[in-house]
Formats: sequence, structure tokens, C-alpha cells
Amino acid sequence: MNFICSTCHRWFLYGLTVAVLLLSFISSASEYEVDGKVNQTITPRNGGTLHATASFTVFVRGCGWLIQTVETNETGGVSHREIGSTNGTEIFECEQPLGQIVRNAASSEAATFVKSTAAMWAVMVSNNIPVGETDSAVVGHLWLVFASQCYWPDLNTDQLTPIYDWRASVGAHGESLKASASWDLLSGPGSLPQKVWYLGEWDETNGLYTITGSKSVEGMLFPAGFTFERSQVGPLNPNTFVHEMVVVKRVDVEVTAIRAGCSKASLIPLPTGGATIIDLRFESGIANHPPSYQNPVSSQWPTVSASKELFKAQLAVEAKRLLEQKAAGLRRHYLRILIIWIITCVAIVLPVVVYFIAQKFQKVSNSGNR
Repeated sequence: MNFICSTCHRWFLYGLTVAVLLLSFISSASEYEVDGKVNQTITPRNGGTLHATASFTVFVRGCGWLIQTVETNETGGVSHREIGSTNGTEIFECEQPLGQIVRNAASSEAATFVKSTAAMWAVMVSNNIPVGETDSAVVGHLWLVFASQCYWPDLNTDQLTPIYDWRASVGAHGESLKASASWDLLSGPGSLPQKVWYLGEWDETNGLYTITGSKSVEGMLFPAGFTFERSQVGPLNPNTFVHEMVVVKRVDVEVTAIRAGCSKASLIPLPTGGATIIDLRFESGIANHPPSYQNPVSSQWPTVSASKELFKAQLAVEAKRLLEQKAAGLRRHYLRILIIWIITCVAIVLPVVVYFIAQKFQKVSNSGNR
């Protein structure tokens, strides 16, 4: 009996130890940070080549994530961006314009940096993936390769949102845009992707993510970098009578550091007071007018109901301002009419007055001569 109890006790301690080690492994593996650099080459429809760059850090804790970037877009605009989500249904983004790189095409002098004084932009959307709203947006690429480990196990279709296409963003009302896709994961469900490719209507590959290598950190595999190519159907090849695929965008990402553990207490960025908030979690009911207003407090996101009230107050302010502008316009209009009327009256009356005065002086002069 003692032997059986002793054996059970040993097995219990062994199982407890394994469970603690497994829990410790899972905890450390689900929290990590990735640093790196991004270089983009974009070929617009009108020809030429555009370039954009970024540095980044991706923070992950479980299924929550935060992506910090400093981006220089294709026109030289520089901004600091933070975008994150913890619940898989809402995404919060803060963008602070930093300035503009100005290059003088007619001079060989070095480019100058003009610092920006613009307020922060803070955006809230109801979505589970961060689709950028510009062609040079990088957050979608970074999320897909470094923070999508909870995305793949829940999929029950191969119809995915093309995360690289700004037309699929909430801001563009493109949430219904889908593309057939296939993917390979680094080490099965719950891991990051090794390769993802999106197909067009003729099964041509329109978007292709491929990692350039992998690195193991505390037992979890991470991409050591990746490339992305977006292609479109090009001219007809006269020899094969098949359309060639033309690469219109290439993204090269280099990982500079991977760390186990997440140093961020919160994965949700916070807007500053006075930031321009754009809340895309609900419709404004006004065409081409997304719900927006100035943030009344600092370091706090409003609830949907509070946001609706703030937007309603903003509409009231805009309506009052519009009425004041119309009233001022009417005052200016009537003032112009009054001035024109006075000038017209003077133009008509003055010659008559001058004539009679001249006649009077003529009579006086004639009387004196007699």
C-alpha cells in the first residue's frame, strides 16, 4: 500500500513538474518582440519607381499585438505609428506626423527635413486584421508574418482578406474584398507563416510572402526576415500568347533582433489630448464624412456610445460654424450691394450737382460783369 502511494506521489510530482515547465514554455513562447527594417519599391501605373522605408518593433503577448514604426513614405513624409489590438475585434491606431523630407531636384544639395506641427491622428476600427489605407503601409505585412499566430487556427476558408491591398481596408469600405489563398506555417497550428500566397481570378499569384530564413528563440521558430511581391497581369508574351506577370511592389524586411518576453504593459496605443479621432466602428450616416472629432482627454479611448455623442457634438459645432460662415457671407454680399448702390448713386447725382453749381456760378459771374 505504501509502495502504491509512493509511486502515485512520484507520478503526481512528475506530472506537476512537466505541467509547470510546459506552462512556462508556452508563456515565454507566446510573449516576444521583433525589431527590424523595411525597404519598399513601388512601381506606379504611370511609370517610374518610388521608395519607402521603415523601422519597426512588433510586441506580442498571447493573441494581442502592438506594432510600432517610424515610416518614411514614398513622398518623403515621416511619421511615427503605433497600432495594436488585444481582443481580436477592435484595432487602435495612433499616427504622429514628424515632418517632411524635402529634396531639391534642381540642386545637388542634401535633402532638408521640415518638422511637422500637425496633431496626432487616432483611428479606431472594428476588424481582426490591420489592413493599411495607403499603398506604402507596412503594418499589414508585419502583422501577417510576425503576429498572426492566433489567426490561422481559426480559419475555415481559403478566402482571405488581401492584407496588402488598401482597397480591402475599413476606411475604403472594402471589408468584403477577398482572395483565394494558401499558406504554409513554420511549425503547425499556432505558429507563424513560412509562406503565404494570394491568387487572382485566373489562379495567378497576385501577392506572395516568403520568409528568408528562420531563427529559434526559446523553442519557438521566428522568421528571420521576409520578402513580399505584389504582381499584376502584364503585357501579352508574343511567343507563348500568355500574359506576363509584372511585379509592381516589392517589400524586403530584415529582422535585427528577436527577444523572448514582452516589455509593454499595454498593447493598446493611447491618443494625446487634442488628437483628431476617427472612429470607424460605426457609420456617420453622411457620405464621405467618417465620424471624427477632437479628442477631449488625453491617454484615453472613448467607448462607441461616448464616441457617438462626441461626434454628434462635433456635427453641431460644424453646423453652427457653417451658419456663421453663411451669415458672414450674406453680410459681405449685402455690404457689396450697398457699396455698389452708393457708388452708382454718386455717379448719377454728382454730375447733376456739379452742373447746377456751375450754372449758379455762371449766373453770379454774369451779374458781376454788369
